[in-house]
Amino acid sequence: MNEGVVVIGAGGGIGQALVAHWLATGGGPVMAVSRQPAPVGCDDPRLHWLRCDYSDQQMADVVARIATLAPRPHRLVICNGVLHQGGIKPEKRLEALDVEAMTSLYQTNALLPLRWINQLLPLLGASPCTLAVLSARVGSIGDNRAGGWYGYRASKAALNMLLKCAAIELARRAPGVKLLAFHPGSVDTQLSRPFHANVPDGSLQTPEQVARHLVSLMAGLIPDGELSYLDWQGKTIEW
Repeated sequence: MNEGVVVIGAGGGIGQALVAHWLATGGGPVMAVSRQPAPVGCDDPRLHWLRCDYSDQQMADVVARIATLAPRPHRLVICNGVLHQGGIKPEKRLEALDVEAMTSLYQTNALLPLRWINQLLPLLGASPCTLAVLSARVGSIGDNRAGGWYGYRASKAALNMLLKCAAIELARRAPGVKLLAFHPGSVDTQLSRPFHANVPDGSLQTPEQVARHLVSLMAGLIPDGELSYLDWQGKTIEW
């Protein structure tokens, strides 16, 4: 059976870096899912760029296509996430709370990854597969000592709880799956660029560095029916 890797949200910085990494290191097909078209010059025959508007029907169509290319992918990464966009920006005080903005953050950061896992379920089973979802340390309740960023923090905390529920269910229904909530650290991407002034010197990573960290981390995990919440160094983050 042809193994492969799937990167959802492949149009972002980390997603693109993961696609490039897996293409460079050889192996089976690489399936990249994104709202955006494939970048110019992506002519590797192993790359299958699948456009999706993230509606239920298009998500189902994409998964059906993946099933024909790699019925049992051994690596899945969901990179979807938003911190700021248009009128959405991190809140510094209670007076800045906006229900519509917070709802949008919840839909993208928490519900969308879970919807993908639901759609991908037919591809999951007893075959070993590591499924990583980009979370964030700011989603940790125990680690929160700075406050603020209400919507983003809450949406990532909700994501972690949803992934925990999914891990418990997948332990029964797809025991070959290992689920990972991954904190990439501070990365030079569009998501975090407006906040780089607050990043300590030497702490900002490139998407390519993060991709290597994540790929290496995923290679060392084994299915155990649990959700792991790890940072890019492989260290456990408190819930």
